[in-house]
Amino acid sequence: MKENKLTLIYIAFAYVFVFLFHLYWLTWASKIPEFYWHGQVMINNVDGYYYGSGAQKILYGMHEYNPRLEHLYSPGNGLMVITAYIAKFFHLSIDSVMLYLPAIVSSLVVVPIILIGRLYGNLLWGFLAALIGGIGWSFYNRTLVGYFDTDMFSVVLPVFVLYFLLASIKKESLTDVFVAVILAIIYPWVYGSGKAVLYSVVALYGLYLFVFRVLKNKEDVFVLKAILLISIPLLPFNIFIQFILAILIFLTFKKADISKYQKQLLYGAIVAFLAFLFGTNLVMAVLKHIISYTESSKNVENLHFLNVAKTVREAGHIPWYIVFDRIIGSSVGLVIAVIGYILLIKRYKEFIIALPLWGIGFFAFFGGLRFTVYAVPIAAVSGVYFFFWLAEKIKNQKLKKFVPIIGSIILIIPNITHIVGCCEDNKLLASIEKFYPLSSTPYIVPTTFKKSEVEVLDELRKKSNEKDYVITWWDYGYPIWYYANVNTLIDGGKHHEDNFIVSKILTTSNPYLARNLSLISIKKYVETNKTVAPQLFIKDGKPINVNEYLQKVGSSSFTPPKLDRSVYLMLPYRMFKIFSTVGAFSDRNLNTGETFSHFFYFGRIAKSGEYLFVGKIPISLRGVVVVSEPVIPIKDIYLVAYDKDGELKVQRQHIRDKGINLILLRSYGSALLVDDYYFNSTFIQMFVFENYDKKLFEPVILNPWMKIYKYKQ
Repeated sequence: MKENKLTLIYIAFAYVFVFLFHLYWLTWASKIPEFYWHGQVMINNVDGYYYGSGAQKILYGMHEYNPRLEHLYSPGNGLMVITAYIAKFFHLSIDSVMLYLPAIVSSLVVVPIILIGRLYGNLLWGFLAALIGGIGWSFYNRTLVGYFDTDMFSVVLPVFVLYFLLASIKKESLTDVFVAVILAIIYPWVYGSGKAVLYSVVALYGLYLFVFRVLKNKEDVFVLKAILLISIPLLPFNIFIQFILAILIFLTFKKADISKYQKQLLYGAIVAFLAFLFGTNLVMAVLKHIISYTESSKNVENLHFLNVAKTVREAGHIPWYIVFDRIIGSSVGLVIAVIGYILLIKRYKEFIIALPLWGIGFFAFFGGLRFTVYAVPIAAVSGVYFFFWLAEKIKNQKLKKFVPIIGSIILIIPNITHIVGCCEDNKLLASIEKFYPLSSTPYIVPTTFKKSEVEVLDELRKKSNEKDYVITWWDYGYPIWYYANVNTLIDGGKHHEDNFIVSKILTTSNPYLARNLSLISIKKYVETNKTVAPQLFIKDGKPINVNEYLQKVGSSSFTPPKLDRSVYLMLPYRMFKIFSTVGAFSDRNLNTGETFSHFFYFGRIAKSGEYLFVGKIPISLRGVVVVSEPVIPIKDIYLVAYDKDGELKVQRQHIRDKGINLILLRSYGSALLVDDYYFNSTFIQMFVFENYDKKLFEPVILNPWMKIYKYKQ
């Protein structure tokens, strides 16, 4: 009874501790008026609007014509359903649920971590590990308040599963196996990308039981039952069939005397495990995940599209010390945690089943930052365990008690400073940053969109029909759904071959190509609900000459299809930050794979002496050249600004006949350095200069932060 009470106290304290840290971002964001919409601070993760849009459809019947929101109850969409019914049951706005739910759910990670400590007779171990794991650098970044996404489930549920699997081994409890099975069945419903994680953990659990139990005792009935049960959520069956199977088999095992069927159980366990391995295609599932994050290009029927994963910031290669920081806060902490894990396995062999969490975390070296989050809880458990192991070697009783606490403080401090900041920048801190970082500034990120941008989307909602489509980059797809109630060709989940099409529309200097390709693509997408590019560029299983096709479509004599809906082109100011990446998707020959290089640079303006700085690039005001090796001449300077009446004014100064263009966006305090390829692009001409072909486009909203045009049909 005393242990139960102490466990609850530890869980309550750890939960509140972690939850309050997860709320810290709100103390900063709530002071910025531009982060509010309808009296509520907006979320800071773009993917959250996908699930928010699904919740809107469930509650209000919105997005009727959005083909990406047809199967709301399918695997991966559980967060939509959960959000909708929390909002309905508690009479909350979807905005409020999206803001607070990540902190509420993710803080539950302390429960299984503390229970693991209790399972092995050391509640303090679990408690200290929970404090660290609950605010671990990467885990915090992807679960703080406002980071509305399935990441809140991606780690929490596997750690619960890990606890119940460990408990099943430690206590030989079939009930614990059953609970793990139920959680494993639910997991893909709330986190669609989690199968590789689940498969790996369960595969090692099954292998552990075979190697350390079955091979030693083929009549070990508990193990055979456990293997049969744990294979159920990983068989290629519908979630409801999995639930029914799990309940029926569990009740049979609990109530019926089947000890005389040991041989049948053995064969059944072997068949079930093999069915899992081959039915789920474990190796291919993991390899597919790896390949998608390591290939630079995607070959579709000999057409060479750029692989989007190579351009996503979180999927870029990162230094070793950053990976270590993301896992447990510091390189020092990572070394301690790895040693602790080895010692843990040496004493408790069953902890081998947590190895996939480490493996996926270290995959960050190849796949990017997002993967580090999986290793955070097991790193915390392992790191704190190291100090308890060390304490066992110390004879001094007073020191023995304090070693785990002092060690845990050493592990947790970099994670706390990452969240709230602590110290001014100085040479000493900089010298140890790679090994033990102490951040001088808190971790703050802006909301996905600002109020001024959402106002534009809200205005578009009033002027459009929910059948209509918007052409823009995929980063902005989900917020457009949520705030404007219209559809997009590409979005955060559908951004593969069709990126080429949208990139071409935004970068082409041919307004006919921009208009015609947009209308063709939307027509084809509405008719087929399939990725458009392969349908346009592949005929009878063979690629056509894409450049010739685009020349034909871009002709002024080409007649585009008529649509029963409007199509808009959305050009946000924020796209300047990523426009060189946007351009890379179409700045290539799809047939040969050949890529081209054009000059684009965007940055803030600063003046220092005779130099004008655009970002980090110095421009000599005397020679009007970019100071670099070699020197790059500037041929034209454009000064673009809004006057006091909100009218756009453009001034041009011609310097020389050859070189690049300097565009000073005075009203924004920023500038562009671009060659003619980008200067003449749809995006720059129609956003910066509001220069458009009146036969093909009609301005709908010309806001300084976001400009929307409608294609004429």
